[in-house]
Amino acid sequence: MASRPREDYGALVGWTTSVQGDRLMLRMQSVDKAPPHDRGDVHSHFYVMDRQQALQLGNYLFEIAEAQKPTRRGRGLFARLFG
Repeated sequence: MASRPREDYGALVGWTTSVQGDRLMLRMQSVDKAPPHDRGDVHSHFYVMDRQQALQLGNYLFEIAEAQKPTRRGRGLFARLFG
């Protein structure tokens, strides 16, 4: 009997990232029930990726959201006045 891959479903409620050497750690948090939520309702999933994978994921999310990537602004007003 072939085993089926495990699939988890939930609503994304938060995420954090951290740098671990040359890898990035992405922690995504989800819930699988309607609010109000207790602390135990939040499930964390950890993903380790290299920078290239992170860029590909980011570009893909911009693409499917039909959004434009943010452009880098010049120096802010305070920096220009007091910098």
